[in-house]
Amino acid sequence: MRGIVDVSIPKALHNLHTTRSPGDVVELLFGTSPSRQRIADVLEGAGFETLKITSHGAGAQVESQVLPTLPDTVSSKMRMLLVGLNPSLHSVEAGYGFAGPGNRFWPAATEAGLVSKDRDPLHALKRHQIGMSDLVKRASTKASAISDVEYQAGVARLDRLCGWLSPGIVCVLGITGWRSALNNRNLRLGRQTTQLGGRTVYVLPNPSGLNAHTNHADLVQCFKELLKIADISAS
Repeated sequence: MRGIVDVSIPKALHNLHTTRSPGDVVELLFGTSPSRQRIADVLEGAGFETLKITSHGAGAQVESQVLPTLPDTVSSKMRMLLVGLNPSLHSVEAGYGFAGPGNRFWPAATEAGLVSKDRDPLHALKRHQIGMSDLVKRASTKASAISDVEYQAGVARLDRLCGWLSPGIVCVLGITGWRSALNNRNLRLGRQTTQLGGRTVYVLPNPSGLNAHTNHADLVQCFKELLKIADISAS
């Protein structure tokens, strides 16, 4: 495997994760010597727990374990990075994000023109340059099961990820997790003063069917406005 500083590595790790089962231990050899933080960040995003990192010539040998989560779909050519709070168990089983019963994300994103293929994050990345990640990679039944400490560690990882891959804009889907991540209960939806990796952040409502404060039409409008912002940012 080429050095982890290569921006193609997240895709390669995504593909590896989808061919393995939770609990599998895999050995990875990277041809250059990246920082241990970069290795841990990219592996965490791809759904692996870093067990051991040892120097190997000019590179690094990594022992890691497959976790029951969703791997990031990210690249260096993203016009937008969508960030969920954390994967649901239903989404992990389905193999794509926002898969829970009643979740409004895919119907609203499709109607708004954000994506053109339903429930296919890889197509969204390849065709529309829309990447997807999560504030926290640990899967749970509800986002409320995630602690403030996990959210804060997760936003630090995303800050480093965005500084590396430089998406056009970043959109977090869920104000509650964002407030926890920044330890600020006064934050509101919309454009944020805090950036991630120097990229502008917008926070939209959580598309979960459990969120009674939004509906399908609201999300469609939000996604349409987000597309306009992304196009302006790219021009």
